[in-house]
Amino acid sequence: MKQKQCSSGFGSQCPPDETHVRVYFLQHGTTIEEATEFFNKYNAKMWKNDQGALIKNWKRLAWNWIW
Repeated sequence: MKQKQCSSGFGSQCPPDETHVRVYFLQHGTTIEEATEFFNKYNAKMWKNDQGALIKNWKRLAWNWIW
């Protein structure tokens, strides 16, 4: 199965660009280091959850990571 590619990275439905993750984390009062750690973890997992399904909303996942 081919992973969906995203050209803009602005939406919550596709794997984001690292820059957009950083902006999101900064907007929610955390650090670039946290954003990078989050991005690297899920990018290495190819944006899949623990059950192997593609993550549908990275912003929801990031919100849980921040809190």
